[in-house]
Amino acid sequence: MQPQLCKNCEHVFQGNFCSNCGQKTNTVRLNWHYLQDELKYTFLHINKGFLYTAKQLFIRPGDTVREFLEGKRVQHYKPILLLFVLAGLNGLLMHFLPVEEFIYKQGNNEEAARQLKIGKNFYDWLTKNYALYELLVLPFYALCSWLAFKKFGYNYIENIIINCFATSQRLMIGVLLFPLQYFLRNTPYFLAVSFLTVIPTFGYTIWMIVQLYKNQNTTTVFLRMLLFVFNLSLFFILLLLISIVAFVFLIKLGYVDKSILLG
Repeated sequence: MQPQLCKNCEHVFQGNFCSNCGQKTNTVRLNWHYLQDELKYTFLHINKGFLYTAKQLFIRPGDTVREFLEGKRVQHYKPILLLFVLAGLNGLLMHFLPVEEFIYKQGNNEEAARQLKIGKNFYDWLTKNYALYELLVLPFYALCSWLAFKKFGYNYIENIIINCFATSQRLMIGVLLFPLQYFLRNTPYFLAVSFLTVIPTFGYTIWMIVQLYKNQNTTTVFLRMLLFVFNLSLFFILLLLISIVAFVFLIKLGYVDKSILLG
């Protein structure tokens, strides 16, 4: 086989792939055949990666995460990409739930409804930036779980991946239960059903953690789960306090108009 010049990095090599950057030797002109191959690869990649990972997170969540951490990764969808895709889908679906109508129904008068609009404004921002939100809080989730389960040996980066899978599992449950919420969106049962969806969500998360650490003492695992919840609660309380203080400070400096919260 004759040496070839890579069209990507101009490295001289032999074989079907460049030994320097990995590009294929056969880089034909873009045509319908190329597009067909790309679509076929994309579909198969999603089918073999995304759907495979989703299935494994439902039937054996903790074992799946542990095997991924130990190196069994070829068949799996990338965990951070999985989280990003599912969070984006959840953010899109959240637009179809009647949160605005529900907020205004809670107000006994016009002023109460006006105050409750703060929550609606935040919800609007959340639905538009949900994937970004999940990615931003992920490092803090990982920090809380790392501090709680540090004794079991996984480092901070590994805890990021663990929380990627745990959050993705929660988001998948949200997608699956969305049709029920949408069907009941204009009924008195909407709020109750929305709260009840928390049960399978946290149930699966608990199952994942117990299975992930199945070689550890069960009582110790549950105690550390409680520590994890405490860490998360403390984090969100501190985040809320910092946000309030920062907002008040910005108002006093004149950088923010307080009326912006109420639209």
